[in-house]
Amino acid sequence: QIDRTNAPIQVEEPIWLDPSRLAVAGRVFYASDGDFNDVLTGTTTLANTTPTLLVRIPRGQTVIPLMVAMNQTGTVAGGDIDVIMEFDDVDRYASGGANETVFNARTNSGRPSQVEVWSLPTATGAYGITAWRLRLAADVSPAEGAVQEALWQPDAGLVYLDGPASWLIFTNAATTGPSWYWTLKWAEVPTAMLPLAST
Repeated sequence: QIDRTNAPIQVEEPIWLDPSRLAVAGRVFYASDGDFNDVLTGTTTLANTTPTLLVRIPRGQTVIPLMVAMNQTGTVAGGDIDVIMEFDDVDRYASGGANETVFNARTNSGRPSQVEVWSLPTATGAYGITAWRLRLAADVSPAEGAVQEALWQPDAGLVYLDGPASWLIFTNAATTGPSWYWTLKWAEVPTAMLPLAST
């Protein structure tokens, strides 16, 4: 018989701290263009009302952003490209845009997403907090050493966007807007599943 008197106590992390366990539970989702030949074109004038992508998070749901991946393709942008990601604690969606396809990372889970992903919508004129920004040279060349990707992952720790909230990505270049292949990845859970935020 094994003596476990002095064995360390193993404490399992809560599921909302572990994206892999959330994926097994059917709570991780991807969004991208349904047609892999489609591209998404950013703007030529940077404005808080014209995001390239907007994730609309309803009351009662919490979104945990896990990845933004954007690769330049198609027409070369007209200058250096600004990529800005913003979080806001209100619903910023106003009108228009395309409601994009959302896919569960656990393919047979049957659990639908509770959020909406919009490309090229009109947003309400407000500001949240800039969580990430990047400037890229305009380049769609396949040559070795060319940097075409804007990639964000939460290396500094997870973020919890309690709805109503918005997750926005803006992309902009002068004269000719940047063209992208893109993918978003996130986890979502009912807000009631999380511990109360302390005040």
